[in-house]
Amino acid sequence: MVALLLEHKVGLLSLALLLSWLLPITTLQAAISTGITKLGLRLNNSDYSPLYLQAAGGGLLICLYVPLAAAYWALAVLAPWPSLLEPLLLWLFLDLGRLRQAVPACLTHAQQQTPLARLSLAPLCLRHTEALSPLGVYKAVAETSTLRLAADFALLFWYLAGGIYSALAFGLLRLAVQAWPVKLAPWRLFGQLASVSYRALAWLPVHLLAFTLLIYPGSKRALKAWPQGKLWAYPAAGRLLAVAGAGIDSGLGGPRRYTQTTEYYPKLGTSQLLTLESCRRLLVRLTVALLFWLSLAWLLLLVPYFYG
Repeated sequence: MVALLLEHKVGLLSLALLLSWLLPITTLQAAISTGITKLGLRLNNSDYSPLYLQAAGGGLLICLYVPLAAAYWALAVLAPWPSLLEPLLLWLFLDLGRLRQAVPACLTHAQQQTPLARLSLAPLCLRHTEALSPLGVYKAVAETSTLRLAADFALLFWYLAGGIYSALAFGLLRLAVQAWPVKLAPWRLFGQLASVSYRALAWLPVHLLAFTLLIYPGSKRALKAWPQGKLWAYPAAGRLLAVAGAGIDSGLGGPRRYTQTTEYYPKLGTSQLLTLESCRRLLVRLTVALLFWLSLAWLLLLVPYFYG
């Protein structure tokens, strides 16, 4: 029984989730993201043509993935128990532990010690946090947590669907999207292929998570908010945020700053202001939704084992 659980993908991804929850490797993740950014800076220059920048961004992705996949294959061949390398690799890409560490501090200090909340939030999101109000902190926490947990879900989805090399490809795309953010003008062309590829792979898992949020109380509001997603630059993420916000009767989206200029994003959900309590309810809903899919995976594994 133990051997089955340690060799099956469901058991291995559960181990990766446990490792991420108990031992988040925030420093290593930040170092890898910084390294990918520096590699991109060596090729990204505004003097180059748009076609070159797009090709350079795609070429760098290939140059990163091929040696990483080859190195992993070599380790798997040499390791005495190669399947245990898979949860370690998934652990490297998961954000669950980082959120568990940072989000409670952000929410606790949002009202009375807003500067401390902004400082805790800054490593998790691209937007400038220096001038965020308590409401801005709540929105940033809610949106960032929703999208990062959705990315974790997509990573595990592709691990189950395509194996460890698919998960490696998605995880690398996820890091590249964070390192070369197309929301910022200097990276818009260079990070275009990484962004398009990431969105294509995340489309189905993000929609599955959005559908899962429809089963909670407030599902009628959430269903009415579903069409709002098409207003978002990435409609799949827009639908997820709209459903998440409307389900707790709160609004997401609106103005934010990625540079010194304020940008106005579509408002999603409802017109009610997000509060500390509603933000916590949203996080609980997301956690339960992820546990639902994990439980379903275990059910599909154990029922045939005991009764097949």
